[in-house]
Amino acid sequence: KVVLDPGHGGTDYGAIRAGMNEKDITLDLTKRVAAILKSKGYKTALTRDDDTYLGLQERCDFTESENPEIFVSIHVNSAVATEPFGIETHYYHDESKELADVIQKHLIKEISTKDRGVIKSKFYVINHTDVPAVLVETGFLSNEQERAELISEKRKKNTAKAIVDG
Repeated sequence: KVVLDPGHGGTDYGAIRAGMNEKDITLDLTKRVAAILKSKGYKTALTRDDDTYLGLQERCDFTESENPEIFVSIHVNSAVATEPFGIETHYYHDESKELADVIQKHLIKEISTKDRGVIKSKFYVINHTDVPAVLVETGFLSNEQERAELISEKRKKNTAKAIVDG
């Protein structure tokens, strides 16, 4: 069983650029990942399946109640500068590093962008989850070229496939 966590939602828009909201992109990507996983026989649970606000602890509590094997939080990165681009995967607990490495490897194989690496980070949802947990930053909304790619059908399909393969 995999708990999938589309970042942000409801009143928490996440990154916003050119009329696009991170919360919408993450929900779309997460639903695609869930559909592929289900087609392969995996059980999935989404922390949210619509445009609802969920606090960080609520996401962790939900995950604990679902008792999954892994937790994957899906996000879109952003920066003040418009130059940064690429994909990075975050983990906190050592038991999650292998999962982060494998997902990152598959993302970089499927998507032609900068490999920003696997990073040990204290994001709340991966720090307070008791199963292997990663947070994937699927690209930069603040980079005009990557923003256009992020919303393309090809990039969405490749990103979902790579996360599932990982």
